[in-house]
Amino acid sequence: MEKVLIVDDNEQNCEIIKDLLFTWGYDVYVAFEGLKGFNLAYELKPDVILLDVMLPGMNGFETCKKLKKNPATQNIPIIMLTVLNEVEDRIRGFNVGADVFLSKPIVYQELKNRVAWAVKSKNIFNNMEKIDNVAESFLKIMKLKDEDLYLHAYNVKNYCEKVGKILFVTDEEMNHLLIGAYLHDIGKTVSNASSEHVEIGMDIISSLSMCEWLNIFVRNHHEKMNGQGFPDKLMSHQMSLNLKILITINRFVELLEQYGDKDTSVKELSNECKKGYWSVEILEAIKQVLKDERFIKSIRHIPKE
Repeated sequence: MEKVLIVDDNEQNCEIIKDLLFTWGYDVYVAFEGLKGFNLAYELKPDVILLDVMLPGMNGFETCKKLKKNPATQNIPIIMLTVLNEVEDRIRGFNVGADVFLSKPIVYQELKNRVAWAVKSKNIFNNMEKIDNVAESFLKIMKLKDEDLYLHAYNVKNYCEKVGKILFVTDEEMNHLLIGAYLHDIGKTVSNASSEHVEIGMDIISSLSMCEWLNIFVRNHHEKMNGQGFPDKLMSHQMSLNLKILITINRFVELLEQYGDKDTSVKELSNECKKGYWSVEILEAIKQVLKDERFIKSIRHIPKE
C-alpha cells in the first residue's frame, strides 16, 4: 500500500483524515509537530505528505522547505492544508516547494483526488528515475566505446530538450524524448553500418520495460517525413511530434558535424525541409534556439561597469 503522512496538530482532524485515507486503501502515519513530521518522513519515505501550515514550533512552510532541501525527502509530493486564502501565502508555499494546496475545511472528494494525483506523480517519478539509471549505464558504455558517438547523442539530446520546450512537449513526453535522443544510436556501439545498427539497437533494448516507447526512437530515427527514410518509410501523419523532433534534430546535428557552422547547417536543413524531409515547424524552433544562444552569448560579453 502507498504510504501517506499527515502532519497536523489538530488530533481530531488527523483522525478523520486518517480514517478516510485508510478506507481508500492507504497506509497512514501521523505527526503533530513539524520537526516530528520531518523526522518521520525521513524515516518512512512516504508517497505523499499532507502538511498543515499552522503548526507549533516549526511551521508548515519551514517544514516544507526543510523536506524539499533534503535529498532523501525532496521528491515526495507535499499537499499543504491551510485556512489561509491570501495569494501571498500560497506563493510562499510554492516558493518553499509545496506541490498543491487544499483549503480547510477539506472537501473529501477533492482530498481523495489530490492524494491519488500525488501518488501517481510519485510513481511516475520513481519509474523515470529507474529509467534514467538504465540510460546512464548505456551512456557510459557508449562513451567508453566511441567518444564521438557519445558527443553526437549528447548534442541531439541538448537540442531536443530546447526545441521540446519551445513546442510545449509535456513533462512525461519530454522524458521519453530525451532518453530516446540519448539512446537512438545505441546499436552503433556494436556496428556503424546503417543497415545493421538499427536492428542491433532494437535487440539491445528489447528486454527493457521502457522498450515499449523507446523502440520507436531506436528503430525509426532514420525516417524522413515524406516517406523516403528507412526502415518503415513512415509519412509525416504516421509520426508523433517526438519522433519528428528527433529525426529533424538528428539531421541538424549531423550537418553541424559535417560543416562545423550553425548558419550553414541551418541553410542546408532548410533546403532539405523544402524537399519534405523534415519538419518546418521544428526548423523554426531550431532557429529560435540558435537566436536565443546568440543573445545569451552577447549578454555575457557586455562589459561590467
